[in-house]
Amino acid sequence: MTDGPVRTEDVAREAGVSRATVSYVLNGRRDVRVSDTTRRRVLDVARRIGYVGSPAARALRNGRGDVVLLLLPDWEVTGQLELLLGHVGQLVGQHGLVCLRYEGAQWQGSLNTVLARISAACVVTFDPLSEDDARALQSAGVPEVHTGILDYPGSPHTTTIGQAAIVAAQVDHLLNQGYRRLAYMAMDEPRGRKFVDARVAAFDEICRARGIPDALITVADQNLESIISALSGWVATSPEPLGVAAWNDLAGLGILSAAAKLSIRVPHDLGVIGGDDTLVAALTNPSLSSVRFDLTTEAEGIAARIASILGYDTNLRAPDGALVEAIARESSQLPS
Repeated sequence: MTDGPVRTEDVAREAGVSRATVSYVLNGRRDVRVSDTTRRRVLDVARRIGYVGSPAARALRNGRGDVVLLLLPDWEVTGQLELLLGHVGQLVGQHGLVCLRYEGAQWQGSLNTVLARISAACVVTFDPLSEDDARALQSAGVPEVHTGILDYPGSPHTTTIGQAAIVAAQVDHLLNQGYRRLAYMAMDEPRGRKFVDARVAAFDEICRARGIPDALITVADQNLESIISALSGWVATSPEPLGVAAWNDLAGLGILSAAAKLSIRVPHDLGVIGGDDTLVAALTNPSLSSVRFDLTTEAEGIAARIASILGYDTNLRAPDGALVEAIARESSQLPS
């Protein structure tokens, strides 16, 4: 261990390579030929002796920072969204970039102070920016990659996976299974309410387009009693089997549990399809039908846009096909 800050020449001496080689490796340069063995040795030495580079100096050399700043609104970042962001981070990391996630409402309206502290290569936004934040981004000269997941007036979603596509897969699956009376059940999640509202609106619109009269909608509290109350009322007034699209697999599991409490036969009297094909879907009794998202391909499309705006060569491409599909299991297979 050296006295004072560890420098690149310290890493070079310990690793037995030139300072230029150390610079190429630590800056993630893939356009220069360095063997994998040498890369690993340089990184191991840098980690062992505690080398920490200067982000400001690196930004000055490269003409930009190397942080991809993901600006998340005040959403519940769990489940499929968290997996999607993780995939994006892994992919942009292949270019020597670092993904930094900033979640919540704290940055909104104060993006100028965030950009003053972070040497950002680009900013990835998931909601339209306020005028102040958009002005700050323009003034900083940092490019924006807008990744719209939700639809807004004048600003439709830019991802291939849309909220309406998820609901359409659920509705069409239930119709194909023979259910003619449909309902939608969401769970009240304050930080996920924008997504809930988007799917509820999509369900209503899709049912109208498919000619389904009197489709039922409930946003239940996050407890079994609330689900039981809604489900008992639905089934009591339904003269035929009812097909229910759930906000996600957790809501689908709640519906299955409520049906068991009420002695409602699934799928004979009640068909259920969940919303994100988590592991729990295949482990329920009956097993829960759900909707699967191709998050890896979606992430490749987002990472390709990031790479393109930053001038990197990449073999990643934006998806050109549907990334949403219904997975049929026991909970929605209406007996003929």
